[in-house]
Amino acid sequence: MRFETELTAEDGPNIDHLLRTVYPSEFEAHLVESLRTRRIMAAEHGLWDQGALVGYIAYSPVTIEGMETKRQILGVGPMAIHTDYQGTGLGRKLLEESLKEVDADALVLLGHTAFYEKVGFKPAATYGLTFSDDAEQNAAFMALECWQGALEGLKGRVEYDRRFYDE
Repeated sequence: MRFETELTAEDGPNIDHLLRTVYPSEFEAHLVESLRTRRIMAAEHGLWDQGALVGYIAYSPVTIEGMETKRQILGVGPMAIHTDYQGTGLGRKLLEESLKEVDADALVLLGHTAFYEKVGFKPAATYGLTFSDDAEQNAAFMALECWQGALEGLKGRVEYDRRFYDE
């Protein structure tokens, strides 16, 4: 297995194939393609096995509605592990390696709370952050300070790139 922090335009077809294989719709593949094309992506990391991309994680900038900050807050996702490798611990390994490499003050994501809590994410509400007016979505909204106090004084609704809200 090879962990890679420098994905290029040439990796696009591999990323697209993995996302279309893992997710039930094409939303994530279209989202990543849009973010990559518009050069919105803050970081992308991949995990390769024998020349095949088997794990992928993306980071893109987010803002907090009505707040200005010089702190870099990134949204995590999408993250994908090829179906042949799911349940093997590879997802956690990819995430842990990726977190060591990403340059951010704090991270937020919407996801499986039990999984992300294992690597230090907490409910975003702990920091006064929300994702939407939907209580169920907010319950799955998580945050991680990359240094203690990184989210101090920042409260409100987190906003992702407009493509995250496309149906």
